[in-house]
Amino acid sequence: MKIDPEDVKLVNRMLWKGEKVFGTFSQRRIGPGGSVTVPTSVVLTDKRVLIINRATLGLRHDYEVIPYPAIMSVRLEHGMISSSVFIRVQGYDTDKGFLNNGKQEGEIDGLHNDDAIELADFINKQVQQLMYSKYQQGDDIDIKVGGYVFCRSCGAKNPSGSKFCGACGKAL
Repeated sequence: MKIDPEDVKLVNRMLWKGEKVFGTFSQRRIGPGGSVTVPTSVVLTDKRVLIINRATLGLRHDYEVIPYPAIMSVRLEHGMISSSVFIRVQGYDTDKGFLNNGKQEGEIDGLHNDDAIELADFINKQVQQLMYSKYQQGDDIDIKVGGYVFCRSCGAKNPSGSKFCGACGKAL
């Protein structure tokens, strides 16, 4: 995974002690979804996703931080020229930035196709590793999305409040 020193410099003061940067990704400057003057950048660490939105010709930087435990899912839209990564975050209530107007899914668009695949894959692995770690420790994992509960054993979608999985019969 590539690391852009300029993007790391922008988030350096925001990093926690011992937090490691694993990669950086930027919007295309030319092409669908790209931004010639103020491309959005994403910095991936071992703890969270940091999104840098540049404004006012790059003179202003808005930072959005999404810890991996808040991420419910990642979706990739792969195009012929560029791709988008959608991150679903439950419980955020904001009127600006990545998750504006109360949306629970934000889009990082205009990415190079290979970068989008690598970005989505890394975030998915971090979220899965976190969930597996909690499961191994015996912690209760709340996997509710909307009005449903997903089974830890088989992944089947069950109505919220169900005690047992309708597909495999295991306790939820």
